[in-house]
Amino acid sequence: MTCGNELRYILNELGSDFKQAIDKTDSVYNAISVYNYNEIRTILNAFKNINLAQLGNDVNCAENYILKWNEFSDIFKVNIDNEQSNNWLDRTVNTLNNISKNIDKLYAVTEYNAKREQLANEQLECICNAVESGSVNKENAVDAFRCNVYYALALKYISVEESLSTFRSNSFEQTIKEYHALIDEYSKLTVQELVAKLSSQVPVSGSAGASSSELGILKRAIKSNGRMMSIRKLFNEIPALLRRLCPCMLMSPISVAQYIDPSFPKFDLVVFDEASQLPTSEAVGTIARGENVVVVGDPNQLPPTSFFKSNRIDEENIENEDLESLLDDCLSISMPQMYLKWHYRSRHESLIAYSNMKYYDNKLYTFPSPNDRVSAVKLVHIDGYYDKGGTKQNKAEAEAVVNEIIRRLSDEQLRTKSIGVVTFNIIQQNLIEDMLADEFSKKPELEKYDSESAEPVFVKNLENVQGDERDVILFSVGYGPDKDGKVSMNFGPLNRDGGWRRLNVAISRARQEMIVYSTLTPEQIDLSRTRALGVEGLKGFLKFAGQNRNIVIPDGKVSVHNDNRVIEEIAKEIEKLGYKVNCNIGCSEYKIDIGIVDPENPDSYLLGILADGENCKNSATSKDRFVLQPDVLAGLGWKIMRVWTLDWLDDSARVIEKIKSEIENAISGKNTKQKISEQNKTQNLEFEKIDTSTQIEQTRQRKYETVDSQILGSSESFYTAAAGVEIQKLMFKIISVQAPISKKALYKSVLSAYGISRSGNRAEAILDGILGRIMHFETSDNGVIFVWQPEQKPDEYNVYRVSEQNENRRNIDDISSKEILNAAIQVLSEQGGMQKSDLIKESAKKFGFTRTGTLIDTTVGFAVDNAIKNGKLVVSQDGKITDKT
Repeated sequence: MTCGNELRYILNELGSDFKQAIDKTDSVYNAISVYNYNEIRTILNAFKNINLAQLGNDVNCAENYILKWNEFSDIFKVNIDNEQSNNWLDRTVNTLNNISKNIDKLYAVTEYNAKREQLANEQLECICNAVESGSVNKENAVDAFRCNVYYALALKYISVEESLSTFRSNSFEQTIKEYHALIDEYSKLTVQELVAKLSSQVPVSGSAGASSSELGILKRAIKSNGRMMSIRKLFNEIPALLRRLCPCMLMSPISVAQYIDPSFPKFDLVVFDEASQLPTSEAVGTIARGENVVVVGDPNQLPPTSFFKSNRIDEENIENEDLESLLDDCLSISMPQMYLKWHYRSRHESLIAYSNMKYYDNKLYTFPSPNDRVSAVKLVHIDGYYDKGGTKQNKAEAEAVVNEIIRRLSDEQLRTKSIGVVTFNIIQQNLIEDMLADEFSKKPELEKYDSESAEPVFVKNLENVQGDERDVILFSVGYGPDKDGKVSMNFGPLNRDGGWRRLNVAISRARQEMIVYSTLTPEQIDLSRTRALGVEGLKGFLKFAGQNRNIVIPDGKVSVHNDNRVIEEIAKEIEKLGYKVNCNIGCSEYKIDIGIVDPENPDSYLLGILADGENCKNSATSKDRFVLQPDVLAGLGWKIMRVWTLDWLDDSARVIEKIKSEIENAISGKNTKQKISEQNKTQNLEFEKIDTSTQIEQTRQRKYETVDSQILGSSESFYTAAAGVEIQKLMFKIISVQAPISKKALYKSVLSAYGISRSGNRAEAILDGILGRIMHFETSDNGVIFVWQPEQKPDEYNVYRVSEQNENRRNIDDISSKEILNAAIQVLSEQGGMQKSDLIKESAKKFGFTRTGTLIDTTVGFAVDNAIKNGKLVVSQDGKITDKT
């Protein structure tokens, strides 16, 4: 019997009212029978507190509701069980009412629920939980996720990389200090070695030279003050000596053609500087005189002057025509190139900032200054006019420039800075020179000081100022409004093709400061009236100079490149200490990561902080990163400290405390720091004095040591078998001390120990047998046998030995040809190339033979001829012998 039949049976017994209730209950059970046990229990639990009479007659509404709700949940991912409540119907009604009121947000919630489910499937439900709990803002959710991923990856790689996991900043900084010290020591040793090496090639001043030797020729030329011998002929006569005396020669291409004969031995390297100003035709002859060539120049600077040059061009062979300069020709044929990006001249970045931005695409590697917030380029507006129709001069500007020169030379501190004046044309140059000469005539003491200074004042125009530099550059524009206030757009050389290159040269000559004097304002330059790039550049430069600020980094703006969050966090923590900071200080690729502004001088930085970020990554070598860059910054006046990312991740509080301590030290040290001379140009290297007076002459010379032979027995005992051991010991000792030694001299020394003055066949046979039991090897020089120690190598033997006492002096035929050759090479290094006869004579003198004879000529001549045959000595066309090395 089913549950319904049992209820009907009971109903017949209990009455019609209860029967009606049972029928409704049975309908409900049938309606929900399609759902699983949990759903049924949920619904039944909700029905416990409901009056059945309230359901009405249509029980199907409950079934219909549940079906609709499940369909709704599947489509929109709405979960009705997200809250715990017994009042299921009330909760359902509230849910539906809430959905109805926010129906416009339904799809957004649906998308969120779908994404949440997707994240949950990927085991990333923690992201949703963090956002829903409010621990992470929804705007920062992606960044927070990336941060956690990056942090986890960082920890992973740090743990597996030993150099990172064992990193300790103190020990690493100590390593940097030691590396810096070793670099400095190595640099000094290199200089000292170079001095010693070059000095060793200089002949001894007191030595007498053979008449045909290069040294002798040079001494005669010096004594005669160059009479009867031109420089070109002298150079041809002393090629080997000249290269020893002058291993590096500074000459113009014209001088090379005038003084160096094409037959002169080729230079190892020819270097052209300022190649943008050198026509190729003038350089070809110099190039031909070298084995290798390096061409140095800037294509953004002045080309060769073409004022006196013919404009005739062979149109039919245009491909064979030279380009504007040697540099252009080298660039056109794609020679191997290397860009020198480090800018060395400007001691303040603003001095090169405009050129770097305008003409070098900001690719020059420049370094910011501690007072980077103020420009070192200043514009002084002069109330005057340009006499366009008359003298073509600007007297007001000239007076202002001359007055500034006199003011600086009269001040003891300001006069330490060298001064240069640049004008746009030669007329303004002549005017300033004349006015300055008048002032000097009134104050001769200033003229004397200027003329005796290391860098006197110069006044030059655009065409001839390239290559010059001074601490302070005074720039007279000259051009400007005339008496009627009209401004012509004719600015002389700036209007020509390449005029912008002339401007680039003019505005990049200063080391420390530049003052621009101009009656012209940038607003008066109308670019609609001219298309000259030089004029456009002048307008921009005058604007830049008038701002008195670095145009690349606006005042007060903190920028962070490459999204460096570590730098941001460090900067924020420093600001909490009460200091103002700027990030990424600098106009070029190189930046100071954080600069702490001096509270007492807002235009300067108190401390700079370098992090191990972009600067480290972009530095090519450890020397650049940890030696050169910090040294340059220190030279500019920066006080620098380093902050390491691993330290920050490990203990940021300790890093901030260290920064605070460095700031306090910088403040206290600022008052006690000694003033550094503003005329800090090049470091003067103090070389240790090297006494080469004897060392040079005796580079190959050694003392000839001999064995003091004692009488070992009589002549009769020599032939006994018992003497063999003593003879062998003596012979071994002689070879150990005197080798290489001729066999004749060796036997003679042994026989003298037994009182035998002459050897015979019987004695030589005994000695040959004993010598055969001793480790040695032999060489032959023109039939003469020489005995060597087994460890000696004739090809590497590079000394010659000289007896200090005449009685110990060897016969010339007892000296190995190797020693004679070494003496000859020494002679050539001291005197240069010479004729063979003089070389034989001078070589013999090294061994104490003041006169030559047949035996000396034969023996020494054999050594020389053998060396020439083997390529160790070279004979020139004029018959002089020189050392190949």
